[in-house]
Amino acid sequence: MNKKKITALCLTAALAATAMVSGSLAYFTDNEQADNVFEIGGVDIVLNEQQRGENGLEPFAQNKVLLPIVGSAQGQKDDYGMPVAANYCDKMVSVTNDGESDSYVRVYFAVPSSLDDGYESFNAGLNSLHFNFGNKNVDGQWVSTYGTDWNWKNPSGGWNYFETEMDGIRYNVYFGDYMTVLPAGKTTSDAVSGVYLDKNVNVDKEGNLVDVRNGVTTELGFTSKDQIECPVFAIAAQASGFDTPAEAFDEAFGAQFNPWGGVVENWQ
Repeated sequence: MNKKKITALCLTAALAATAMVSGSLAYFTDNEQADNVFEIGGVDIVLNEQQRGENGLEPFAQNKVLLPIVGSAQGQKDDYGMPVAANYCDKMVSVTNDGESDSYVRVYFAVPSSLDDGYESFNAGLNSLHFNFGNKNVDGQWVSTYGTDWNWKNPSGGWNYFETEMDGIRYNVYFGDYMTVLPAGKTTSDAVSGVYLDKNVNVDKEGNLVDVRNGVTTELGFTSKDQIECPVFAIAAQASGFDTPAEAFDEAFGAQFNPWGGVVENWQ
């Protein structure tokens, strides 16, 4: 492999959820792929996905059963900084710099548009499927990595965001830049900690996934037999010669880069 290279991309296949009619169940699965990995300039990244296990943290496992959350995903935290709430689905996403060069890192998280209130209002309270930012321990207290380690906002104060289509499904894509240079051999804090189904989500008698609020039922565009995917993608670029992650990524990948290669709309 040519070690004199400049940028790196790391792709994981999506989380996938299939809603079941009985009990409004959904199943999250994950499959990692090694294709579409490019390493330039000694930059080489690994996208990590973990969950809580009986003996500590362990690699993310497939075929999770997802039920509407019980409790608060923003409330009490356990010893890993994760929510103490029933039916929360762990998906702890971080990136390791496994190469020879200090790097800037960006993580993309895509949610089906019908499950997420994105452009223009960005009202997270209306989301049917939520994702949580990561947490880190600071002097014995768990604090969010949002705005401290990871920047999910653009210079105008809006979300780093765009919309695209993959396999006939429209997605709202959020992306966060690790705010400092990631030295060779080091790992970022968690960009994302997990996902959860809103308590208002159900499956109707016809097998359609619906969101029921204030007596109004909204069909979400999926049936109990469909698979719901939330793709995760990470990219990295050499830090040397660049002052900010955004500058490095624009130079290395081009402005308004879409890692899935589709048409970009409503870029923020």
